[in-house]
Amino acid sequence: MSASIFELSSNVNFKFEKKTFSEIINERSFETKQDISFSNCIFNEAVILENIIAREILFFECHFKNQFYLGKSVFHYISFYGCTTESDIDIISNTADALSFRSLKVRELEINGNYQSIQFVSSKAEKVLVNDVNNNHSHRESKIEFLVENEFQELKLECSTSFSQIIFKGGFYKSLFFEGEFKKKILFSGVMKIDNLYFESSVFHNRIDFEEGDFEYVSFYRSSFYGLVYLNDMYYVNTKLRSLKIKDLSFHSSNFEKDVTIHISKIESFNCSNCNFKEVFNLNNFSKEKLVSEMVSIGFNGINQGSIIIEQIYAHIVLAGINLGNIYFKDLDIYIISILDYQNNGSLTFSNIKSGDYFIIQNTISGKMNFLNSDINLFNEIIIANSDIDGANFNKYPIKILSQSKSPILGYGIDKRFLRISNLKNVYNQLKKIAKTKGDIDTANRYESLEHKQLLLSKKVGFDSVLLFLNYISNDNGRSWFRGVFFTLTIGLIFFIIYLKTIGIEFYFNQCYQDYVIFITSFPKLELKEYSNLNEGWKTQLVVWLSRIFISYGIYQTISAFRKYGKT
Repeated sequence: MSASIFELSSNVNFKFEKKTFSEIINERSFETKQDISFSNCIFNEAVILENIIAREILFFECHFKNQFYLGKSVFHYISFYGCTTESDIDIISNTADALSFRSLKVRELEINGNYQSIQFVSSKAEKVLVNDVNNNHSHRESKIEFLVENEFQELKLECSTSFSQIIFKGGFYKSLFFEGEFKKKILFSGVMKIDNLYFESSVFHNRIDFEEGDFEYVSFYRSSFYGLVYLNDMYYVNTKLRSLKIKDLSFHSSNFEKDVTIHISKIESFNCSNCNFKEVFNLNNFSKEKLVSEMVSIGFNGINQGSIIIEQIYAHIVLAGINLGNIYFKDLDIYIISILDYQNNGSLTFSNIKSGDYFIIQNTISGKMNFLNSDINLFNEIIIANSDIDGANFNKYPIKILSQSKSPILGYGIDKRFLRISNLKNVYNQLKKIAKTKGDIDTANRYESLEHKQLLLSKKVGFDSVLLFLNYISNDNGRSWFRGVFFTLTIGLIFFIIYLKTIGIEFYFNQCYQDYVIFITSFPKLELKEYSNLNEGWKTQLVVWLSRIFISYGIYQTISAFRKYGKT
């Protein structure tokens, strides 16, 4: 076994400068009250340091060509400054007040143990694993800080239990993973770029704050959050915006015990599935104008619970799955809202919707859906297909409803024409019932008329279709007494002309209108005395008989329309 490099050292403070170590260094169970430092040294072979006790160990601008291991040791300070490696560094099961990496270039770095402070500054790594660091409770506050100009391809904080604050204030991170149990606060504040950030299969007991940074994708996945989750880009003191941007934010199968607040002016997409919000979830990007470049895609699917508020956003919204909570959309400009394959067992409220292009409900049980201070007719298209909307509450009822979108790009709705007709009949029937329940007789009558129109379109030519057609033209299915009067007078005129023809008299209105008045007011006799000697033919009697039927029908339809407000 080779001699210890510390025993060979002539320097009482164990300082090694500009040395090249060509053999393996394997130092175990060494103790000193002095500092150990390596400056501008080259290590050609592996370095193994275990059970070392010293005040400080420092590596300054050293180069490691092989693996480096420091384990089961105790120091006040451990520092790597300006070092480069061609292999891996393992800092395992040590105890120290401070662990510092500055301008370190390493392939893979693994850290384990207890450290009052860990700092990364201007360092580069393909992979960094912070594994079970500070998993014992201490009365002294501990921190893990990722400061400026770091470049990590993959950073993973994997802790069975961590009692450290974790702070990010700068750097670039391709992928960042949190996995385990985290007792203290997590903060993102500074000029940083994170492509993929995952809070995965973990428990977070304290708050998580996003104040600054550029994030491509952020995922809260299969985890429990017992503290506040606060994503906010505004200084409330002077109402200026911080530099916080999230392209895609995703919540999946997670439980949130406290408020979740997302106040971000720059966010492109938010998706939520199978989440439970015990208090309030609030998403707001303070959109004042309808700008396509600032449109936010919002999606809910799976089973979601809790109070959810979405406000002041220009949004493309997709709702799917099951809602067990209360979702509140407020002060929105909406491009598309698609409620697809959705079961609303809670409540869904739209308040002060400012504008909208497409409103789509398909294969859905809408449940308690409220429009407060919002006119659904501001949407350019309203598509309702194969859905139950009995629980809807409208501020203003929809006027023009489609079974299929006119836009071939959207493709929502029902393709087959006969199914579209049947669907509209069902929709109008539901809206009629809703209006009746609210005591809105005018609207109920209007939807009943529209329902009968669709029923007419659905029938083949036959007795039923004739009856439906007559109901439509005679009084608009009970809505128009004026149409009943007009129908009665018109049908009477038609049969009067035929009556005259059967008795051999030509009809000229300016000559016969007085006879027409006498003819129709003689109902139900419908004969003219001056031509009584000509009324005996069977053709004339048949015309009179048919006239009685249709004029009686017209009178009945007129009376029915007069009674539209009194019908049960």
